[in-house]
Amino acid sequence: MQISAPALNQRNQHFTVLVATYNRLALLRTVVDAIEAGTRTAHELIVIDGGSTDGTIEYMKSDARITPVFQGQLVGTARCYNRVWREIESTYTCWLSDDTEIVPGCLDTALAILDSEPSVGMVGLKMKDTKGPGKKDPYRGAISEFGILNCNHGVFRTALGRDVGFFNEGYRAYMIDPDLTASMLSTGARVVMTREIAVLHHREWAEKEGDEKVVREMGGIDNVAVYREKFSYLAASATLTATLRSRLVHYAWRLAFFGAGPGATRFGLNWRDWHNLAQGRFISLFDPLENAGKSYHLDQRIPPALRASGHNPYHRMEAAGTICLEN
Repeated sequence: MQISAPALNQRNQHFTVLVATYNRLALLRTVVDAIEAGTRTAHELIVIDGGSTDGTIEYMKSDARITPVFQGQLVGTARCYNRVWREIESTYTCWLSDDTEIVPGCLDTALAILDSEPSVGMVGLKMKDTKGPGKKDPYRGAISEFGILNCNHGVFRTALGRDVGFFNEGYRAYMIDPDLTASMLSTGARVVMTREIAVLHHREWAEKEGDEKVVREMGGIDNVAVYREKFSYLAASATLTATLRSRLVHYAWRLAFFGAGPGATRFGLNWRDWHNLAQGRFISLFDPLENAGKSYHLDQRIPPALRASGHNPYHRMEAAGTICLEN
């Protein structure tokens, strides 16, 4: 199937923002307005529709701020974004869901980090749920079984995304972002997280469907098995030292936050930051000191000795020097 769209990436070749949508017009208007009002950096906003019937297509055609892409059918989130990423040439790019709302200036902050830190491949955008049980957490973001802090949304170098194949189409939808985070790290690039909340997630299905939507969208694919097999080389990082470190920091932050209110911080970090520092195997224990005063923290990097494993899916690319961290 050919993508029916104007020539892509003609308005701006520095930064492209991709948003995929389907029958969520009111939410789409919110994310578009937030991006356009809250981003100073020149950019091109590309909205990808999967065959909406609620007026979304008409809206996309009428809003001059949008470069529309009409795919005509639901092809799965990974394929949806990849088809467009393969058609663009920009220095940086990012993906956002159609049920999000960016905090003003957050994309500018992420771009400034990438401009100033050549070894950073992706900046994760801290995301806070506004609905459902997760709204009580400082922000969302799970740690994978291999100790990698997942980026639910991120801004990254387009060339590096192309090197790793963008989203892994072995998944239909869920697990594409943990896979992309691990892929970037496996090339030797650093992945960091914005210090402040960057994305508000209006998870509209959270209180109605629960995990049923997740199961349905997985399309019968055992996503965990796909992830585990691809990044099995990282299991070697689960050493006794890593386990002891995790437990030590875990109990320390639990003690430090005992009896504290939900908005409490210790040494400038909230309880979720401390949890991620404890569980993130590739985050330095000195991260709070090393990145004090910076707009990012929770800096992840996989040691070269571990990346050198022949089971690293990107080992050959890194050894051949084909990985691109700068455009």
